[in-house]
Amino acid sequence: MSTTKAAVFHGPGDLRLVAVSKPSCPPGGALVRLTGSMICGSDVKIAKKGHPAIVPPRVLGHEGCGVIEEMDGDCPGCAAGARVAIEPNIPCGNCVNCQRGWFHICINSQSFSLHHDGVFAEYLAVPPRALAMGNLIPVGPGTSDEQACLAEPLACVLNGQEPLAIQPGESVLVIGAGPIGILHAESALLNGASNVIVAETSPSRLQAARSFGRAHVIDSSAENLPDAVLAATDGRGADVAIVTAPAREPMEQGVHALGFRGRLSLFSSLAKDASAITIDSRAVHYKELRIFGASSSSARHMKQALSILGAGGINASRVITHRLPLSRLARGMDLAARGEALKVFISNGQI
Repeated sequence: MSTTKAAVFHGPGDLRLVAVSKPSCPPGGALVRLTGSMICGSDVKIAKKGHPAIVPPRVLGHEGCGVIEEMDGDCPGCAAGARVAIEPNIPCGNCVNCQRGWFHICINSQSFSLHHDGVFAEYLAVPPRALAMGNLIPVGPGTSDEQACLAEPLACVLNGQEPLAIQPGESVLVIGAGPIGILHAESALLNGASNVIVAETSPSRLQAARSFGRAHVIDSSAENLPDAVLAATDGRGADVAIVTAPAREPMEQGVHALGFRGRLSLFSSLAKDASAITIDSRAVHYKELRIFGASSSSARHMKQALSILGAGGINASRVITHRLPLSRLARGMDLAARGEALKVFISNGQI
Protein backbone atom coordinates (compact mmCIF):
# COMPACT_ATOMS: atom_id res chain seq x y z
CA MET A 1 0.00 0.00 0.00
CA SER A 2 1.38 3.42 -0.97
CA THR A 3 1.97 6.10 1.65
CA THR A 4 1.58 9.88 1.66
CA LYS A 5 2.31 12.68 4.12
CA ALA A 6 -0.22 14.23 6.51
CA ALA A 7 -0.18 16.44 9.61
CA VAL A 8 -1.79 14.21 12.24
CA PHE A 9 -3.07 15.51 15.58
CA HIS A 10 -2.40 13.05 18.41
CA GLY A 11 -3.38 15.32 21.29
CA PRO A 12 -2.88 18.88 22.58
CA GLY A 13 0.59 20.08 21.59
CA ASP A 14 1.25 16.95 19.52
CA LEU A 15 0.85 17.57 15.78
CA ARG A 16 3.12 15.39 13.65
CA LEU A 17 3.84 15.40 9.92
CA VAL A 18 4.04 11.65 9.26
CA ALA A 19 3.70 9.02 6.57
CA VAL A 20 0.19 7.60 6.37
CA SER A 21 -1.53 5.12 4.07
CA LYS A 22 -2.95 6.81 1.00
CA PRO A 23 -6.71 7.06 1.59
CA SER A 24 -9.08 5.20 -0.70
CA CYS A 25 -12.02 6.79 -2.48
CA PRO A 26 -15.01 6.18 -0.15
CA PRO A 27 -18.02 4.41 -1.69
CA GLY A 28 -20.30 7.18 -2.94
CA GLY A 29 -17.61 9.78 -2.25
CA ALA A 30 -14.45 11.15 -3.85
CA LEU A 31 -10.68 11.26 -3.46
CA VAL A 32 -9.02 14.65 -3.90
CA ARG A 33 -5.30 15.19 -4.46
CA LEU A 34 -4.69 18.32 -2.43
CA THR A 35 -2.60 21.06 -4.04
CA GLY A 36 -2.94 23.82 -1.47
CA SER A 37 -4.17 24.62 2.02
CA MET A 38 -4.23 27.58 4.39
CA ILE A 39 -3.62 27.96 8.11
CA CYS A 40 -6.48 29.37 10.18
CA GLY A 41 -6.25 30.62 13.73
CA SER A 42 -8.61 27.83 14.77
CA ASP A 43 -6.09 25.28 13.44
CA VAL A 44 -3.44 26.77 15.70
CA LYS A 45 -5.82 26.71 18.67
CA ILE A 46 -6.84 23.09 18.06
CA ALA A 47 -3.23 21.94 17.63
CA LYS A 48 -2.35 23.54 20.96
CA LYS A 49 -5.46 22.82 23.06
CA GLY A 50 -7.45 20.17 21.22
CA HIS A 51 -11.18 20.18 20.46
CA PRO A 52 -14.02 18.22 22.09
CA ALA A 53 -15.24 16.93 18.71
CA ILE A 54 -11.88 15.45 17.71
CA VAL A 55 -11.02 11.84 18.44
CA PRO A 56 -7.26 11.49 17.71
CA PRO A 57 -5.53 10.63 15.54
CA ARG A 58 -6.96 13.21 13.13
CA VAL A 59 -5.52 15.09 10.15
CA LEU A 60 -6.09 18.82 10.76
CA GLY A 61 -6.80 21.69 8.35
CA HIS A 62 -10.04 22.93 6.80
CA GLU A 63 -9.09 25.53 4.16
CA GLY A 64 -7.93 23.72 1.04
CA CYS A 65 -8.16 22.96 -2.64
CA GLY A 66 -7.06 20.24 -5.03
CA VAL A 67 -7.88 18.05 -8.01
CA ILE A 68 -10.42 15.23 -7.99
CA GLU A 69 -8.51 11.99 -8.54
CA GLU A 70 -11.42 9.55 -8.18
CA MET A 71 -15.19 9.85 -7.87
CA ASP A 72 -17.81 7.29 -6.90
CA GLY A 73 -20.79 9.61 -6.62
CA ASP A 74 -22.42 12.70 -8.09
CA CYS A 75 -21.58 16.33 -7.41
CA PRO A 76 -22.76 19.19 -9.68
CA GLY A 77 -19.95 20.46 -11.89
CA CYS A 78 -17.46 17.91 -10.60
CA ALA A 79 -15.66 15.09 -12.37
CA ALA A 80 -12.34 13.32 -12.15
CA GLY A 81 -9.60 15.80 -13.08
CA ALA A 82 -11.58 18.88 -12.00
CA ARG A 83 -10.06 21.49 -9.68
CA VAL A 84 -12.12 22.08 -6.57
CA ALA A 85 -12.15 24.09 -3.35
CA ILE A 86 -13.25 22.41 -0.15
CA GLU A 87 -16.22 23.71 1.84
CA PRO A 88 -15.35 22.22 5.25
CA ASN A 89 -18.78 22.29 6.94
CA ILE A 90 -20.89 19.29 6.00
CA PRO A 91 -24.62 19.77 6.66
CA CYS A 92 -27.09 16.92 7.02
CA GLY A 93 -29.68 18.43 4.68
CA ASN A 94 -32.56 17.19 6.85
CA CYS A 95 -32.65 19.14 10.14
CA VAL A 96 -34.92 22.15 10.71
CA ASN A 97 -32.06 24.59 10.02
CA CYS A 98 -31.10 22.87 6.76
CA GLN A 99 -34.75 22.89 5.71
CA ARG A 100 -34.68 26.66 6.18
CA GLY A 101 -31.55 26.93 4.04
CA TRP A 102 -29.31 27.59 7.06
CA PHE A 103 -26.83 24.89 6.06
CA HIS A 104 -23.90 26.61 7.82
CA ILE A 105 -25.60 26.16 11.22
CA CYS A 106 -26.87 22.63 10.62
CA ILE A 107 -27.84 21.02 13.93
CA ASN A 108 -26.11 17.77 12.87
CA SER A 109 -23.13 19.42 11.18
CA GLN A 110 -19.91 17.54 10.59
CA SER A 111 -16.68 19.01 9.27
CA PHE A 112 -13.32 18.22 7.81
CA SER A 113 -10.58 18.46 10.46
CA LEU A 114 -13.00 17.69 13.32
CA HIS A 115 -15.12 14.69 12.32
CA HIS A 116 -13.24 13.75 9.13
CA ASP A 117 -9.56 14.05 8.23
CA GLY A 118 -8.66 17.52 7.02
CA VAL A 119 -6.55 19.19 4.35
CA PHE A 120 -3.03 19.34 5.85
CA ALA A 121 -2.17 16.32 3.75
CA GLU A 122 -1.51 15.16 0.21
CA TYR A 123 -4.92 13.52 -0.19
CA LEU A 124 -8.44 14.06 1.14
CA ALA A 125 -11.09 11.35 1.30
CA VAL A 126 -14.48 13.04 0.76
CA PRO A 127 -17.35 11.11 2.39
CA PRO A 128 -20.59 10.56 0.44
CA ARG A 129 -22.53 13.03 2.59
CA ALA A 130 -20.09 15.82 1.71
CA LEU A 131 -20.23 14.96 -1.99
CA ALA A 132 -24.03 14.89 -1.96
CA MET A 133 -24.25 18.22 -0.11
CA GLY A 134 -21.97 20.00 -2.60
CA ASN A 135 -18.88 20.44 -0.45
CA LEU A 136 -16.61 20.25 -3.50
CA ILE A 137 -16.84 23.60 -5.29
CA PRO A 138 -15.52 23.81 -8.88
CA VAL A 139 -12.65 26.26 -9.33
CA GLY A 140 -12.34 28.20 -12.57
CA PRO A 141 -9.16 28.09 -14.70
CA GLY A 142 -8.30 31.71 -13.89
CA THR A 143 -8.42 31.15 -10.13
CA SER A 144 -5.14 30.26 -8.40
CA ASP A 145 -4.73 27.74 -5.60
CA GLU A 146 -4.07 30.63 -3.21
CA GLN A 147 -7.36 32.26 -4.16
CA ALA A 148 -9.19 28.94 -3.90
CA CYS A 149 -7.90 28.40 -0.36
CA LEU A 150 -8.75 31.95 0.69
CA ALA A 151 -12.34 31.34 -0.43
CA GLU A 152 -13.24 29.59 2.85
CA PRO A 153 -12.36 32.45 5.23
CA LEU A 154 -13.86 34.93 2.77
CA ALA A 155 -17.03 32.81 2.66
CA CYS A 156 -17.31 33.15 6.44
CA VAL A 157 -16.95 36.91 6.07
CA LEU A 158 -19.66 37.00 3.39
CA ASN A 159 -21.99 35.04 5.66
CA GLY A 160 -21.24 37.48 8.48
CA GLN A 161 -21.96 40.55 6.35
CA GLU A 162 -25.10 39.17 4.74
CA PRO A 163 -27.53 40.13 7.54
CA LEU A 164 -25.76 43.48 8.04
CA ALA A 165 -26.89 44.61 4.58
CA ILE A 166 -24.16 47.23 4.21
CA GLN A 167 -25.39 50.04 1.97
CA PRO A 168 -23.42 52.34 -0.36
CA GLY A 169 -22.20 55.39 1.52
CA GLU A 170 -22.29 53.83 4.99
CA SER A 171 -19.50 53.88 7.58
CA VAL A 172 -18.19 50.49 8.71
CA LEU A 173 -15.97 49.87 11.73
CA VAL A 174 -13.92 46.65 11.83
CA ILE A 175 -12.35 45.88 15.20
CA GLY A 176 -9.32 43.65 14.73
CA ALA A 177 -6.86 43.76 11.81
CA GLY A 178 -6.06 40.08 11.52
CA PRO A 179 -6.78 38.27 8.25
CA ILE A 180 -10.52 38.10 8.94
CA GLY A 181 -10.61 41.79 9.85
CA ILE A 182 -8.82 42.71 6.62
CA LEU A 183 -11.25 40.57 4.61
CA HIS A 184 -14.18 42.26 6.37
CA ALA A 185 -12.78 45.69 5.54
CA GLU A 186 -12.22 44.75 1.89
CA SER A 187 -15.69 43.20 1.61
CA ALA A 188 -17.31 46.30 3.14
CA LEU A 189 -15.62 48.41 0.49
CA LEU A 190 -16.91 46.04 -2.21
CA ASN A 191 -20.40 46.52 -0.79
CA GLY A 192 -20.06 50.26 -1.26
CA ALA A 193 -19.09 51.51 2.19
CA SER A 194 -17.65 55.00 1.82
CA ASN A 195 -15.80 55.07 5.12
CA VAL A 196 -14.14 51.92 6.47
CA ILE A 197 -12.43 52.22 9.86
CA VAL A 198 -10.12 49.52 11.19
CA ALA A 199 -9.19 49.43 14.89
CA GLU A 200 -6.29 47.39 16.24
CA THR A 201 -3.83 47.31 19.15
CA SER A 202 -1.00 45.18 17.71
CA PRO A 203 1.78 47.31 16.13
CA SER A 204 2.45 44.79 13.35
CA ARG A 205 -1.21 44.46 12.46
CA LEU A 206 -1.69 48.22 12.59
CA GLN A 207 1.10 48.45 10.03
CA ALA A 208 -0.55 45.77 7.89
CA ALA A 209 -3.89 47.60 8.02
CA ARG A 210 -2.25 50.88 7.01
CA SER A 211 -0.48 49.19 4.10
CA PHE A 212 -3.83 48.51 2.45
CA GLY A 213 -4.33 52.25 2.18
CA ARG A 214 -8.11 52.18 1.86
CA ALA A 215 -9.19 52.41 5.49
CA HIS A 216 -8.98 54.89 8.35
CA VAL A 217 -6.84 53.07 10.94
CA ILE A 218 -7.21 53.61 14.70
CA ASP A 219 -4.68 52.48 17.29
CA SER A 220 -7.19 51.58 20.01
CA SER A 221 -4.41 51.02 22.53
CA ALA A 222 -3.66 54.75 22.37
CA GLU A 223 -7.11 56.23 21.66
CA ASN A 224 -10.57 55.80 23.14
CA LEU A 225 -12.25 53.74 20.46
CA PRO A 226 -15.82 55.15 20.56
CA ASP A 227 -14.47 58.72 20.65
CA ALA A 228 -12.11 58.05 17.74
CA VAL A 229 -14.93 56.54 15.68
CA LEU A 230 -17.19 59.51 16.39
CA ALA A 231 -14.39 61.82 15.22
CA ALA A 232 -13.92 59.77 12.05
CA THR A 233 -17.65 59.89 11.24
CA ASP A 234 -18.37 63.58 11.87
CA GLY A 235 -19.98 62.74 15.19
CA ARG A 236 -22.57 60.33 13.77
CA GLY A 237 -21.00 57.03 14.78
CA ALA A 238 -20.57 54.00 12.56
CA ASP A 239 -23.49 52.44 10.72
CA VAL A 240 -21.95 48.99 11.18
CA ALA A 241 -19.42 47.63 13.69
CA ILE A 242 -17.88 44.19 13.14
CA VAL A 243 -15.90 42.73 16.03
CA THR A 244 -13.33 40.17 14.88
CA ALA A 245 -11.12 40.44 17.96
CA PRO A 246 -11.82 37.63 20.48
CA ALA A 247 -11.86 39.91 23.51
CA ARG A 248 -14.56 41.25 25.82
CA GLU A 249 -13.67 44.96 25.73
CA PRO A 250 -14.04 45.52 21.96
CA MET A 251 -17.35 43.66 21.96
CA GLU A 252 -18.65 45.99 24.65
CA GLN A 253 -17.13 49.10 23.03
CA GLY A 254 -18.73 48.30 19.67
CA VAL A 255 -22.14 49.39 20.92
CA HIS A 256 -20.85 52.86 21.84
CA ALA A 257 -19.14 53.30 18.46
CA LEU A 258 -22.45 52.97 16.62
CA GLY A 259 -24.82 55.67 15.47
CA PHE A 260 -28.62 55.49 15.40
CA ARG A 261 -29.96 52.18 14.06
CA GLY A 262 -26.42 50.86 13.84
CA ARG A 263 -25.73 47.15 13.44
CA LEU A 264 -23.22 45.27 15.59
CA SER A 265 -21.79 41.93 14.45
CA LEU A 266 -20.07 39.70 16.98
CA PHE A 267 -17.97 37.77 14.50
CA SER A 268 -15.54 36.48 17.12
CA SER A 269 -16.14 34.30 20.16
CA LEU A 270 -14.91 34.09 23.73
CA ALA A 271 -13.98 31.00 25.73
CA LYS A 272 -16.94 28.82 26.73
CA ASP A 273 -16.51 29.41 30.46
CA ALA A 274 -15.88 33.17 30.10
CA SER A 275 -18.19 34.29 27.31
CA ALA A 276 -20.49 36.72 29.14
CA ILE A 277 -20.19 40.38 28.17
CA THR A 278 -21.92 43.57 29.32
CA ILE A 279 -24.01 45.39 26.73
CA ASP A 280 -25.33 48.89 27.45
CA SER A 281 -29.08 48.28 27.17
CA ARG A 282 -29.86 52.02 27.15
CA ALA A 283 -27.72 52.50 24.05
CA VAL A 284 -29.40 49.54 22.35
CA HIS A 285 -32.86 50.80 23.33
CA TYR A 286 -32.61 54.51 22.58
CA LYS A 287 -30.47 54.24 19.44
CA GLU A 288 -32.48 51.25 18.16
CA LEU A 289 -29.36 49.18 17.66
CA ARG A 290 -29.35 45.67 16.22
CA ILE A 291 -26.94 42.92 17.26
CA PHE A 292 -26.00 39.94 15.08
CA GLY A 293 -23.89 36.84 15.47
CA ALA A 294 -22.03 35.09 12.67
CA SER A 295 -20.60 31.61 12.46
CA SER A 296 -19.17 29.50 9.65
CA SER A 297 -20.19 29.40 5.97
CA SER A 298 -21.95 27.24 3.42
CA ALA A 299 -21.30 26.05 -0.13
CA ARG A 300 -23.34 29.01 -1.36
CA HIS A 301 -21.02 31.46 0.36
CA MET A 302 -17.99 29.58 -1.00
CA LYS A 303 -19.25 29.98 -4.55
CA GLN A 304 -19.71 33.72 -3.98
CA ALA A 305 -16.22 33.99 -2.50
CA LEU A 306 -14.63 32.16 -5.43
CA SER A 307 -16.43 34.46 -7.85
CA ILE A 308 -15.16 37.58 -6.03
CA LEU A 309 -11.58 36.29 -5.80
CA GLY A 310 -11.54 35.05 -9.40
CA ALA A 311 -12.69 38.46 -10.62
CA GLY A 312 -9.99 40.23 -8.60
CA GLY A 313 -12.45 41.91 -6.25
CA ILE A 314 -10.12 41.08 -3.36
CA ASN A 315 -6.38 40.71 -3.87
CA ALA A 316 -5.43 37.42 -2.21
CA SER A 317 -1.72 38.17 -2.36
CA ARG A 318 -2.17 41.06 0.08
CA VAL A 319 -3.76 38.79 2.69
CA ILE A 320 -1.42 35.83 2.17
CA THR A 321 1.85 36.96 3.70
CA HIS A 322 3.76 33.66 3.81
CA ARG A 323 4.05 30.62 1.52
CA LEU A 324 5.55 27.33 2.67
CA PRO A 325 5.69 23.66 1.63
CA LEU A 326 3.76 21.06 3.63
CA SER A 327 7.05 19.95 5.19
CA ARG A 328 7.27 23.35 6.94
CA LEU A 329 3.71 23.39 8.27
CA ALA A 330 5.03 23.61 11.84
CA ARG A 331 6.84 26.84 10.91
CA GLY A 332 3.65 28.23 9.41
CA MET A 333 1.67 27.37 12.53
CA ASP A 334 4.28 29.15 14.64
CA LEU A 335 4.11 32.27 12.44
CA ALA A 336 0.33 32.31 12.76
CA ALA A 337 0.43 31.73 16.52
CA ARG A 338 2.84 34.64 17.01
CA GLY A 339 0.74 36.97 14.88
CA GLU A 340 3.67 37.46 12.47
CA ALA A 341 1.60 36.29 9.51
CA LEU A 342 -1.84 37.15 8.20
CA LYS A 343 -2.53 34.03 6.15
CA VAL A 344 0.01 31.25 5.51
CA PHE A 345 -0.43 29.30 2.26
CA ILE A 346 0.80 25.70 2.24
CA SER A 347 1.82 23.97 -1.00
CA ASN A 348 0.59 20.46 -0.27
CA GLY A 349 2.49 18.87 -3.13
CA GLN A 350 5.85 20.11 -1.84
CA ILE A 351 7.12 17.80 0.86
